[in-house]
Amino acid sequence: MKIYNMEIKEDKLLLAAAGVTAVIALVIYLIFYAPILNELTKKHLECRSCEKGLVDARNVIEGADKIYGKRVLMTEKEVSLAIDELTKHGKSMGINFVSMKPLEITTDKEVEYKILPVDMEIEAGDEQFVNFLGSLDELDKAPIRVKSFDIVPNNENRKRLTAKLTVDIYLSAREYAQ
Repeated sequence: MKIYNMEIKEDKLLLAAAGVTAVIALVIYLIFYAPILNELTKKHLECRSCEKGLVDARNVIEGADKIYGKRVLMTEKEVSLAIDELTKHGKSMGINFVSMKPLEITTDKEVEYKILPVDMEIEAGDEQFVNFLGSLDELDKAPIRVKSFDIVPNNENRKRLTAKLTVDIYLSAREYAQ
């Protein structure tokens, strides 16, 4: 009978050891592993959100490329090509360039481009002027942004406008065109 009793005690002892081990494993899981797993889950969701934003931005850029074609950032050495494209485009729309003066190039160290402000005075009909401003985003040699403009009617011909514009031509900060 003692042997049977010892076997029962050993079985109970083995069962108790397994229970204690399970409890210790559960405590270790809850104290150490669960918080790390929760943090990992949060970071995973954050990464998925960033990936979705990146894919959305890439799709917008690809869509813009399909609509507008590939834009090229010219270098400082190639700035004359961007100005030539601007003037040819304007002349094809009936714009008369009275004067054009490139200003000093500005650089922002946080971005990979430079900005060349250009002051110009143009003469055009009102519809030509509006069409010209609206079509500046179609130029391929360099992205251009109209920074400011001041329009006055031409004193000699009331159907013509004289406008003073400042446009920013974006250039590559690197030595080669992108």
